[in-house]
Amino acid sequence: MSAKATKSATAPRRVSGTDGETAAGAEVDGIAKAAILPRSPHGGRAILRGPHCRALSADALASEGINETLSIAAATEADLAAVAQLAGVVWRRHYPGIITPEQIEYMLGLGYSHEALRRFVVNDGAGLDLAHIGDRLVGFGAYYPVDGTREIKLDKLYVHQDYQGRGVGRRLIASAESVARARSCTALILNVNKHNSQAIRTYERYGFSVREAVVVDIGGGFLMDDYVMAKPL
Repeated sequence: MSAKATKSATAPRRVSGTDGETAAGAEVDGIAKAAILPRSPHGGRAILRGPHCRALSADALASEGINETLSIAAATEADLAAVAQLAGVVWRRHYPGIITPEQIEYMLGLGYSHEALRRFVVNDGAGLDLAHIGDRLVGFGAYYPVDGTREIKLDKLYVHQDYQGRGVGRRLIASAESVARARSCTALILNVNKHNSQAIRTYERYGFSVREAVVVDIGGGFLMDDYVMAKPL
C-alpha cells in the first residue's frame, strides 16, 4: 500500500486502494477481519459460468480449507445493502493510518452507495457476483464492459480475510473472465494501486500483466495512482 496522503490546498490528495473507478482487488489479500454477512433471504439466483464458477463439492472445498459449499451468485438490488455493509467494515478497519477518515468515507460514498452498486445489477453487460460459503457472504466481484473496446473491467474484488487463500477470489475472477469469453472479449482488465505489491503479484499469478500506469482525478481532491493490468483472452 502507499503511504498516507497529505492534504494540499493546491493539489489533489493521493489515496491507495481507491474503489470508485478503481482497481478491482486493491485489497485482494489485505482485507481486515470483519463480520461475515449472512445471505440475503431475497438474494441473487445461483449462476453457473463455467467449470470454475459452479458450486463446489465438499472434497474440492476441503482441499482448499473450506468445509462448506462455496457458491457464486448474481446479486440483486436486495443484496446491495449487504455488499455496502461488508465494504464499509473492510474500509473502516483496514484504511485508518493509511488514509484519513474523511478519505475513507468519501470513497465509500463514491463506490458503495446504493446507486453506485445498482449500476452493476441493472446496466447492460455489467455484473455483481457474490461469493457465499454456506449462508455467509464472504466476498464479491463487480465488472462492466469498457466503452469502445472489447474488454471487461473487473472493478471490485474483495474477499473476507478469514477466506483468503482458499480460492474464493480466484473463482470470482473466473466468473468475470467467463462472461468476457462468452462475449468474445479480448481482455479482462483491472486497476491496482502502484504500491500494492502483494495484489500485483497475485494478479500476475492469475495471468495479468501491467499495461500502463495511470493517474486519474476522481474528484473530492483525490487521485488514483494505479497500474492498469490486463489478461488477454
